[in-house]
Amino acid sequence: MRFAPVVLFVITLVFFAVNSNAVYAHDKGAFGAGVVLGDPVGPTLKYWIDSNAAIDVGLGFDNDMIFYSDFLWHEWKLFPQPQKGKLAGYFGAGVRFQDKDEDDEFGFRAVAGASYWIASTPIELYLEIAPVFQVSPDTDVDLNAGIGLRYYFTGS
Repeated sequence: MRFAPVVLFVITLVFFAVNSNAVYAHDKGAFGAGVVLGDPVGPTLKYWIDSNAAIDVGLGFDNDMIFYSDFLWHEWKLFPQPQKGKLAGYFGAGVRFQDKDEDDEFGFRAVAGASYWIASTPIELYLEIAPVFQVSPDTDVDLNAGIGLRYYFTGS
């Protein structure tokens, strides 16, 4: 039952995608909302600054609450393009805060991933990996990874 809200959210996004006009996800001003499964699990938002750069934020829930935000740079020629849809590789950097019972943790993330935009729909599917270099309260290295889906509402 832990994933029931996530499944309901994904079904809702797919319903909106099927019943709406396509938005190019990478247009300046495009705003997407979705969900990521992995470590962490939770909602995610992405805002496009221009056709290559975006900012994403996420909130994860496990035993502890996790907040992260990254600046992402997309490379459209990294992978061969599929016949339908669009495929981009991306990399970036950001921060992560983890609210722990004893000591809260703060660290920096390095992000790498791949995104696929489904043809004729405003949906992005993505896979990413993000080593986290924890600096407070102790130094340590952690790893975040996930697969996600975002639905895009607007674009300019």
